[in-house]
Amino acid sequence: MVIDSHVLYWWLEGHPRLSPQALQIIEAAETGTTQLPLSPVSFWELARKEGRGSFSSRRPVREWPGILDKADWIEIVPTTTQIWLLSAELNWAHKDPADRIIAATALLRGVPVLTRDRLFHQSDCPVEAVW
Repeated sequence: MVIDSHVLYWWLEGHPRLSPQALQIIEAAETGTTQLPLSPVSFWELARKEGRGSFSSRRPVREWPGILDKADWIEIVPTTTQIWLLSAELNWAHKDPADRIIAATALLRGVPVLTRDRLFHQSDCPVEAVW
């Protein structure tokens, strides 16, 4: 299950906005043997918001990859040419490039996206969403 950007942020900040199911999935990964894929586009998306002043966290986004590299239950998936091209080809009205990359990553992995984002839960979304 690919983690959406806001889910990553809420988990790192210990935010109560995580759904019970999302929290259960993350805790199961933390204590189990499965890895949750994460697209590096999430760092880009949140760093852009941080730069505009519309987002802040206890630690700068620039530090997050180093922190997450130590979490063996998170797999930072390289954004390949195949992912970029699939994201451009998706038959999906949603135009946000970060969300399209996350969706393409999930499609290529054959897994859902862990997200609260309502656009992932609409019928035209090409990937399953869980919240």
